[in-house]
Amino acid sequence: MKKIFFLLGICTLSFYQSQTNRFIYELQFRADANQEYRKALMNLDISPKSVKFYDKNFADYDSINKSSQMGNSHFSTKTDQVIERQPNSFKNNWYRDFFEYFVVKTNDEMKWKLLSDTQTYNGYTLQKATTDFGGRQWTAWFSKEIDIKEGPYKFRGLPGLIFIIEDDKKDFIYKLVKNIKLPKTYTTKDFVETHYGKAALPISNEKFNKYVEDTYSDPVRMFSNGVKNGGSTFGKETVESVEELNKKKAMLQKGIKSRYIYIEKDKEPKFN
Repeated sequence: MKKIFFLLGICTLSFYQSQTNRFIYELQFRADANQEYRKALMNLDISPKSVKFYDKNFADYDSINKSSQMGNSHFSTKTDQVIERQPNSFKNNWYRDFFEYFVVKTNDEMKWKLLSDTQTYNGYTLQKATTDFGGRQWTAWFSKEIDIKEGPYKFRGLPGLIFIIEDDKKDFIYKLVKNIKLPKTYTTKDFVETHYGKAALPISNEKFNKYVEDTYSDPVRMFSNGVKNGGSTFGKETVESVEELNKKKAMLQKGIKSRYIYIEKDKEPKFN
């Protein structure tokens, strides 16, 4: 079978001398088996000085903006999976968009168990490996034919590129679908390191969760006093009573709770 990626014959040295190698993954994710999958395409960009993983739509909109000389689009991530790290490192900058833009520094070293099982995927021989990470059990399929110890999101450290990885409940499934070699280092400064000019605020995961939980507990607090004192402004809408404000509160809480499906169950906010 003809291989879909133009990677054969590329040694590790020549790979890292290149500018940006982009691996595109199809991601399917859901909260549990009772829900339909959400879907997204994700870019894994590997350059000599960095490894970045983010929603493909960021790069698509960025290219449109640059080619049309339009202002920056304020696209928000669907996945909460915007990651930056140095090559050969488990230390990640985890960029998180929740009204403000934050960066959480994490150390995500994981221990892999290599198994003898193999399968063929688009002409490549893949080997099976498993690990526990983020409160989930994961199965990865990697290829030693591609001597790159990287993969989607924070997953890395196997003796080859990860082509497929999924958790045991199949709530998160990543599949490599395409590889593109870009002629120069691809800059992401407008949508990874910053959010269209808004600098990422350093924060711990614990403080980020508290911020999300506090916002969830009273998402209309900035408007509450005004409405109670006879005001009627709620953003661009008019609110005539406390009862209407409470309906807005319930709507916003539903949106906050369902905004992200958290891949790391042991680090997710707790909603009461």
